[in-house]
Amino acid sequence: MDSTTEMLQTHPAKPTTHFEVVNAAIQACYDCAQATTLCADACLSEKAEDIENLRECIRLDLDASDFCIATGRLIARQARPVPELWRAALQACIQACKACAEECAQHEDRFDHCRVCREACERCVEACQAALDAIPEGGAETRH
Repeated sequence: MDSTTEMLQTHPAKPTTHFEVVNAAIQACYDCAQATTLCADACLSEKAEDIENLRECIRLDLDASDFCIATGRLIARQARPVPELWRAALQACIQACKACAEECAQHEDRFDHCRVCREACERCVEACQAALDAIPEGGAETRH
């Protein structure tokens, strides 16, 4: 069992109804943060003549990484969650990952690391959307 799952299971304020959804979103955010950081680094390691065409990819990789880290950290905090903050973070993460995935898709035929990054971003979008859908409307407490 991974540390995140074990910590959530032992947390006194663990999510009860949507445990798997929250856990999957946290895991996807951290996985995507690693993939996007590594993709940016891989882009910077390509041939000098290719780097100019990868600038937008690098920028969006780093943006997505930052949003993924922030979102993963926020939704991992189970004590007195604020649904409005969760919504804002999840929506921002979804947007950043969609933009990154779209950009990486343009390069994946030449750079396999862009394919791997796109796939991680798509998984993160899916997991974050599921977590977003699980937040009750009207500002009720996130864990139920």
